[in-house]
Amino acid sequence: MYDIVRLGAVAEKHGFDEIFFFEKAKGSIITIDNIGQAADHRNKKSLILLRNYAYDEGPVKLVAEKKKACFLIDLSRIIKAKGLQRSIEISRVRTFLGICNRFGAFYALASFAEKEEEMRTPEELISIGCLLGLNRGQGRFALKMMTHYAD
Repeated sequence: MYDIVRLGAVAEKHGFDEIFFFEKAKGSIITIDNIGQAADHRNKKSLILLRNYAYDEGPVKLVAEKKKACFLIDLSRIIKAKGLQRSIEISRVRTFLGICNRFGAFYALASFAEKEEEMRTPEELISIGCLLGLNRGQGRFALKMMTHYAD
């Protein structure tokens, strides 16, 4: 299982096969503002990090057809948010993952931890994935997708 973090961490200590550091992996991460821009990157083997998980099936379907790009789900946004903002984030990501599953689009989960105490084990990340509507197998698969895209 794999993760992307913003700090120096030992993979074996936290139960991962490998941890990718954001500074090294950001060459393969494309950050976009809305889902409509995702269709522009569907032919590239890259991780697409969304700032806004708006409901739009069209671009997700286009990305899913090519099977090259992978959506990167930033779990730190959910973990760090509080109260109503957290519930809104969970709802948006849950809906987005439902669309990804419906059309077969690839997605990967990452914690983007900035401090040692923010690190989560693979089982914790899978459990957060279950909170977002994934089953355990889908959560495991989402953690393993990272190795195909991050360099």
